[in-house]
Amino acid sequence: MESEILRQKLEQLTGKKAGIKQFGRQDSKSLFGLGSQESDQPVILDDNIWTPLYENDGRITAVSVEMEGLSAMEVQLVHFAVRSFATALKATGVKEEGEMEALQLSKWLNLQLEQEREDTELPDDIALKSRLFGDMIPFLLISENVHNAPISYRSLMKLLRSYFDSTVILIPLQEKEWLILARKELLTDGDDKEEEEESEDDLLSQTSMGLHELIANEWVGVFHLAVAPAIVPVKGLTGAVALLRETIILGRIFQVGEYIHLPWELHLERLVNSIPDARRRQLLGQIGDYTSVLSDKEMLQTLETFFEMECNVSETAKKLYIHRNTLLYRLDKIKQETGADVRSFGDAAIVKLTMLLYKVTKRK
Repeated sequence: MESEILRQKLEQLTGKKAGIKQFGRQDSKSLFGLGSQESDQPVILDDNIWTPLYENDGRITAVSVEMEGLSAMEVQLVHFAVRSFATALKATGVKEEGEMEALQLSKWLNLQLEQEREDTELPDDIALKSRLFGDMIPFLLISENVHNAPISYRSLMKLLRSYFDSTVILIPLQEKEWLILARKELLTDGDDKEEEEESEDDLLSQTSMGLHELIANEWVGVFHLAVAPAIVPVKGLTGAVALLRETIILGRIFQVGEYIHLPWELHLERLVNSIPDARRRQLLGQIGDYTSVLSDKEMLQTLETFFEMECNVSETAKKLYIHRNTLLYRLDKIKQETGADVRSFGDAAIVKLTMLLYKVTKRK
């Protein structure tokens, strides 16, 4: 039985509003006497009776029921029900990783996203809310391993803690989809002088590459990872998840062969993807026939690398491991077949747009 079901059962039993909350370390110690024999006893706070459910990393998660109008017998029943549930949880070991709190937040998040509510603040009955007021960096991890066994919450959390620290929060969203929240301070650990030379986007990109490599080395298969700038999760979590999901969708369409997707690198792709399909096909017809070039893997890779290197011939040749003259030959061939000279800004912009339109329409 999940903690959310327990909360609902308590409301049915008492006719009173029930909730679940995770207390901070200081409140856990002062209110519940964490570490003492009395730590499993209920306390009265704000006209509610709070009964400890379990402890995780020095924080008590407790279940509350409104006190007004409850009989002594009902109070005893509430305490018995919660402690019985806590005993069952302890036997399974689930509570050790905070999975129950994560599942509660997951249900709420998925409901908000289904209803397209991207600016909703977390309600007070979310157990993890007290840990989501500071700046945190959101990552979204999606596995494409259809035939492999699902990765367990505990094993992934253990891996994440080895990369970040004990404060990382893991939230399973859909099957084989996980939201990861890490402290923003992870970007500022280390040498201050070196950090001044790198932008936040660069640091996020490097962190994502390291995280993806760690996961890919641990489990066989394909994993997509997206990251967004720091947010205050208590207010911006739903919008961040929506952005990350869209980023991975766009990455799968426009960045085939890549597995780390960054929203600030996909602005033009987002615009192209928003154009209705009929209009995209119409635009392709108006621009001209680029099929011979864009259907050629070598030419397509040449163009993609050329644009990635900001149309720098020398840097593109180095990246492709070809001679400069070989690259110039390919660019001249593209001009002969399409009439577009990608060394010119105007033509380069048209070719880049055509590439994106071709990629998204080719998938239909």
